Amino acid sequence: MSDDNLGNFFRAENFKDKGDQSDSENRKPVKVHGNALFKKAIDILNITQTICDLLPGDDDGEMTKRLMLDNAMIVPGKIRGALVVHEVYSIMMETAVIIKINICQLKTQLWACKTIHSIEEKYLDVLKEEIEAFRMIFIQWVSSFDKKKDLPDEWRLFNDPAEFPDDEEPFDAKGFMENFDPEDE
Repeated sequence: MSDDNLGNFFRAENFKDKGDQSDSENRKPVKVHGNALFKKAIDILNITQTICDLLPGDDDGEMTKRLMLDNAMIVPGKIRGALVVHEVYSIMMETAVIIKINICQLKTQLWACKTIHSIEEKYLDVLKEEIEAFRMIFIQWVSSFDKKKDLPDEWRLFNDPAEFPDDEEPFDAKGFMENFDPEDE
């Protein structure tokens, strides 16, 4: 453990995108909100780790700790992945749903921390506040997704059903986005 990181916390700057993206690419709302969301997800992960350190070492405490850390660790990775494929609406929406589910499950685990494990509410309130701040950024991020840039989803969750062919042939994505140029945005 180094002296400059006594809590051994995750740091958002350690996960910087090293790609050759232009400034205009990084100024897109989906990227701006996504990067802010990622930083907030790292804050949530660190606070979750701190709360988990307060949990007892018995089976119940270990189960709560595992569930909370699983939920908190999935979110930053999903956000990073979404920032790479930000041009494909249905993939972004799928990722957003997974993020929301994990954050909501993490928030639900706070009940166990308070009721079963008697963690003081003042610690749990810090995480609740961060989750609320995350939710507000999340709303902005999802609002910045471009519905016009998409691939048909054969599961038909996030696409307009009218855009699907009437036949029962599986969708072939080859050539679908040939005319798509991310620089046109």
